Amino acid sequence: MQYVAAIVNGLTLGSIYALVALGFALTFRTVSVLDFGQGDKVVLGGLLALALVHTHMPLSVAFLIVVAGGLLGGVIYDTVVLRSTIARGPDAAVVATVGALLVLSSGHVLIWGAAAQSFPALINGSITIGHSRVADQDFLVWAVVALVVTAMALFLSRARYGKAMIASAADPMAAGTVGIDVRRTRIVAVSVAFSLAMLAGVLIAPITLAGGVVGPSLTLKGFTAAVLGGLTSTEGAVVGGLLLGVFESLIGLELPFVYQEPIVFGLLIAVLLVMPNGLLGRGRRLA
Repeated sequence: MQYVAAIVNGLTLGSIYALVALGFALTFRTVSVLDFGQGDKVVLGGLLALALVHTHMPLSVAFLIVVAGGLLGGVIYDTVVLRSTIARGPDAAVVATVGALLVLSSGHVLIWGAAAQSFPALINGSITIGHSRVADQDFLVWAVVALVVTAMALFLSRARYGKAMIASAADPMAAGTVGIDVRRTRIVAVSVAFSLAMLAGVLIAPITLAGGVVGPSLTLKGFTAAVLGGLTSTEGAVVGGLLLGVFESLIGLELPFVYQEPIVFGLLIAVLLVMPNGLLGRGRRLA
């Protein structure tokens, strides 16, 4: 029974890792940049939603405002962090995103404090499956992540603009000569990735609390999930996130918390050495 509960918790936690990993995969596929600010955007999403709820705004409205606001946040993030640095090469842009992680992490601690805060449930109730009870909140997380990932995969593989975004990353000069606005495709990709992180923050806050200093950890686990699944694959981001979440939850039954993160990050090193393309990645890889 405890293993069933651990798997359920792992799938929910893994779904959040999947959204963070999807942000990594999206920016890598369409902008050729690894954005290490993803984890603290998740924390920011939960805290902003909580601040809106404290003004007596309905939770559903706060949810929509935060997710939509993530698109605007992405435009600002691109302007401040990526626009000037990406011209100097992907390495400079990656360093800038690490700086953004530190600024976001320190910023929300200064504003909201370092302590995690309780967050109201998005949906109440539970369902009994066998001898275990699964919260409706878990089903909501799974459904939202499945919907988002399906939409993203179809957009990138079927829509003309999605294909244009990938072409812009593969060869920006050639894409520009055929009329693709490379700068606009970058802004769209960064904005969607920012919004995905904010979405993850609102979804996970009722389960793990809002705020705290978990941003860097979420970043590294999301990156691990993306590498495990394959940085060039949106489906791989989900597979990697779910596998990582279940793995982490199961080892938590046997080992103290202090050992869990070193094992997870050891997994990242092993995947980079043995399968640099990940489980479902194709072509491009981390060099």
